Amino acid sequence: MKKFRLFPSFKKNSEKSDISVAKAVKKIDFISFQKCLNYKINDRKYFINALTHRSFLKIKRETTPQLLTSNERLEFLGDAVLDLIVAEFLYKNFPGNEEGDLTKFRSILVNKRFLAERAKSIRLQDFLLASNTALRSITEGYDAILADAYEALIGAIFLDSGYESVKKFINQEIFIKLDIKWLNQFDENYKSKFLEFSQANTEYIPEYKVIKEEGPEHHKLFTVEVHLADNCLGSGKGKSKKQAEQEAAKNALQNLDVLEKIGILKKKK
Repeated sequence: MKKFRLFPSFKKNSEKSDISVAKAVKKIDFISFQKCLNYKINDRKYFINALTHRSFLKIKRETTPQLLTSNERLEFLGDAVLDLIVAEFLYKNFPGNEEGDLTKFRSILVNKRFLAERAKSIRLQDFLLASNTALRSITEGYDAILADAYEALIGAIFLDSGYESVKKFINQEIFIKLDIKWLNQFDENYKSKFLEFSQANTEYIPEYKVIKEEGPEHHKLFTVEVHLADNCLGSGKGKSKKQAEQEAAKNALQNLDVLEKIGILKKKK
């Protein structure tokens, strides 16, 4: 008999959870949301999950919707679905491009900055369930929250109506606007850009040197300089050597006038 006494308590908690979820759902204007997506939602629960940032679950724990979970698992699924659809599109529509070009284009189309821009184009930030701090960080230009929510949204559409539907959504939101010039504005491979410039305009190739490592082993900060013909053209810091090298190359690209002063530019014929 003691075991059966647990059931009324469980039922009571379940009802409270349902009520909490209902309150959270009221924060989302699904009519406007569907118009922004240009997509008809079948099962709202996937999209409630996609719109729930983990910061929302930390607001006043005693009143947090117990059935709600963050969008991180859906983000994982959406990331994989997006990768596949983008790879398929590039393979079919860029038959003249080598594997390296396709890889470069895909990395641009799935990076955080680009996905955040796509999220803003459908006003995704207006529908997010997130703390005020998280929402404020979006207005201040922090891309990760919006980009992650966009991937979670892709996962939600995939679960809601399948692969072809999410392909249609990505086609209307990304592919119909695709051209090489448009892709290039999102290319953040500064090392590649600086290498191409150096090879085209000088007889030298960039050399990257780690000049400082700070912090404990699990939280390093690297400082890297990039040199051309033994001349330092830029430096950068990052949590990894690659990140620091990219920052150094970015700074070097803003310092190209130095090349003329030190006399290593190729003479124009």
